[in-house]
Amino acid sequence: MDDTLSYFERSKVYDPERAEKIRKQFLSNTLNNSQKMELYNTAINGNVDKLKELVEVKKYNLFEECSASGYYWTVLHYASHYGHINVITYIIQYYKNHPDKIDLLNLQSNLGLSPLLISINNTGTVEKKKQILELYVLNDLIDFKICSKEGDDIFDICKKQNLLEYLLSILKED
Repeated sequence: MDDTLSYFERSKVYDPERAEKIRKQFLSNTLNNSQKMELYNTAINGNVDKLKELVEVKKYNLFEECSASGYYWTVLHYASHYGHINVITYIIQYYKNHPDKIDLLNLQSNLGLSPLLISINNTGTVEKKKQILELYVLNDLIDFKICSKEGDDIFDICKKQNLLEYLLSILKED
């Protein structure tokens, strides 16, 4: 909440060293292309049951880079892009007790975009954007310090998508 009070005083600079440090710590690149495609397809299709099988039975890492190398997109990035709330919810619940859950769930792409920033920019409907924002707020997962390479943070992106008042209202309630 203190971060929202300093809305006009915040530093809006992409931190490539921090983004790279978090990617090196958590992002894996151990699966073959076929396995990565399995993860990718579950994310873009919103197939949470198949994703559960891959993670819980086959032991695939949810933070495998399943985009082209160097783009740093994970299942969460793709699910966020397509607005698959069921997949996003599963991943959030899967990591709810992880000590680094904020860093994990805000892992930045090559453009500095976290899954949340991607979902607010790309998800089709306002209702889906609101649901995803609520998921992040209710689970205390927003990293207010990150911004894209363009210098846009969560407040800027919400403002561009006419969701700033909504974000501030749910932060206030929380």
